[in-house]
Amino acid sequence: MTRAKRELARARSLIDDLEAVVWEADRSARFTFVSDAARRLLGVGANAWVADAFLDERVHPDERRATLGAIRSAIAERRPFDLEFRLLRDDDSAVSVRAIGRPSSAGAGGRGIIVDVSRHKLEEERRNEIELRFQRLIEHLPAIVYTESVGEEGAGVTYVSPQIRSILGVEPEDWIGDTEGWLSRVHPDDRARVEAADARSEETGEPFAAEYRMKTPDGGLVWFHDESALVRDDDGRPLFWQGVMLDVTEQRRAVELEDELVTERAEADALRELDDVKNTFLRAVSHDLRTPLAAIVGLAVTLARDDVQMSQEEARDFARRIASNARKLDRIVSDLLDLDRIGRGDVQPNLVETDVAALVERIVAESDLAQQRRVAIEASSAIAEIDAPKVERIVENLLANTARHTPPATRVWVRVTAGDGGVEITVEDDGPGIVPALREAVFEPFNRGDATLERGAGVGIGLALVQRFAQLHGGRAWVEDRTGGGASFRVWLPAHHDSASVGAANAAAI
Repeated sequence: MTRAKRELARARSLIDDLEAVVWEADRSARFTFVSDAARRLLGVGANAWVADAFLDERVHPDERRATLGAIRSAIAERRPFDLEFRLLRDDDSAVSVRAIGRPSSAGAGGRGIIVDVSRHKLEEERRNEIELRFQRLIEHLPAIVYTESVGEEGAGVTYVSPQIRSILGVEPEDWIGDTEGWLSRVHPDDRARVEAADARSEETGEPFAAEYRMKTPDGGLVWFHDESALVRDDDGRPLFWQGVMLDVTEQRRAVELEDELVTERAEADALRELDDVKNTFLRAVSHDLRTPLAAIVGLAVTLARDDVQMSQEEARDFARRIASNARKLDRIVSDLLDLDRIGRGDVQPNLVETDVAALVERIVAESDLAQQRRVAIEASSAIAEIDAPKVERIVENLLANTARHTPPATRVWVRVTAGDGGVEITVEDDGPGIVPALREAVFEPFNRGDATLERGAGVGIGLALVQRFAQLHGGRAWVEDRTGGGASFRVWLPAHHDSASVGAANAAAI
């Protein structure tokens, strides 16, 4: 191969490796030569490109007439041209190209290059779309865009978007020319806080962010969420502050309305709960009062009838039953009155040194539970300063609670132990026990546990009084699982008191 041929082959190789299509055309704008890049551009070989009417078929119809006219005119007049248009592939997809040509020195046609600019076109379209969207966003958002100069001497607003007119009722030029500054328009209650945040950002260069109210010329108020950041050049030197003031008035109003609604709902829930408690209380009290009353009336009427003959022992049994039901009534009324008095802070314990073990043994022996159940008592001498009548009520209510919430065959244990500076009273049973979720709730007034499963569940104040009376003594009451199954109710009472501890305990009980 001669040197000329080698040089020609090398030149041809360089041309074919270019991403641009190198072309040559006659005076009618028909291609007479195209490089191999033509195949890569449209997916068709050189034979298709040099065919008659190639450009007439491949230039996009929307641009065909103007493009072909410009190319042919430039070739005919032997002047250069630089055009952008679209070429069609076989699948009718379009490629954006840039065609650069000049008159051919070897003939009457032209030569030049065609470059694929689709990516650049797409990037330009995307950039234009982003700019358009940004412009629309700026124009439609309830926000004011602004720039502010840096430094105290030249500080001031240099630009503010037109939205300030519709949002705040101020002309942009008036805002920029306001010598008093934007802080003068901030609500007096917010000004000190906002001014401090602004000064801190100016000093440190950290972003500024604040929510505040601003006055309008007609006396209204607009809530703004204002954020700005310091823009710097490539060397880190501060140029200006760029910020956005977002109108959040409606959101603020919505939050205020939501807060009001939450408050109203809480009040409504409290009233509803109070109403439920009242209805539950009335139903329970009605049941608990009617049951012993009905028994007393029935027994008394029977005793008073002339046509009923009964022995002396039967009459005494009727009298005992009347007395027992009367005591139940008295206990219910006393519990209600004591709970009310404790709530008002009218109860003060009368502390006297007492043998708690002996007191508990007597109460158990006299209780109905001892006549109905197997009750075991373990008590050794335990001396403490207590209000004996209130401790009696503690034990009576614990026993009554056990009788009410356990089956008849349930065994019961009562213990009194001294130690750790006080006395502990325990009433245990091997009944169904109490689920963990209810162990605190059972000591709340009018909480009767799962009353839907219990017949005669009671008013729901017995255990509440146990807790309150224990607290009056400076002690406490709680319930836990009994080893072997069942419930273990426990009350701890301190052995000795001082005036401060009694006062604190009284406050806790209230």
